[in-house]
Amino acid sequence: MPRERYIKSFYLIITDKDNGTFSVEGPMTDDRLWNHAVVVAQKLGRQVRCSTASGFSAEDTARNWLQGYSGKQVLPGEIVHL
Repeated sequence: MPRERYIKSFYLIITDKDNGTFSVEGPMTDDRLWNHAVVVAQKLGRQVRCSTASGFSAEDTARNWLQGYSGKQVLPGEIVHL
């Protein structure tokens, strides 16, 4: 019998350089839809990026992000939409 593969969940940070904001999305195990939404926004001329981030919760992930970067946190889904 094949062994089930465990996929660890993670958070995604979406940044918007135009507005100086970031959002924490997740937890998730698949970021393909978010990556697509970011690419669509970039094609429209927006300076948005996404990167995986670590943390036990969304709040912990935001704290970790702010230790190395700046910006104002906005609600999930506010920078790009699925």
